[in-house]
Amino acid sequence: MRVQYSIHGSFALPEGSAFLAGSENLIRLPGGQIISVHPVIEMAGGPDTDDHRNLNYEEAVALGVYLEDYERCSVPW
Repeated sequence: MRVQYSIHGSFALPEGSAFLAGSENLIRLPGGQIISVHPVIEMAGGPDTDDHRNLNYEEAVALGVYLEDYERCSVPW
């Protein structure tokens, strides 16, 4: 099965924040920390459990799930 998804959104950052050179998803805050824009795929133990957590690439591959989520772009507004 193939699942297509799209994630759209926006967020405000403090004055002085800037994209890292050559990056469309890494932003340096004035204090030096880096904010990254990534889609997140979660996994849970079952439909009625409250144990949701990010599914990393290694775990996904072990389950036969191949994450293809590298197409992303952020632009200042």
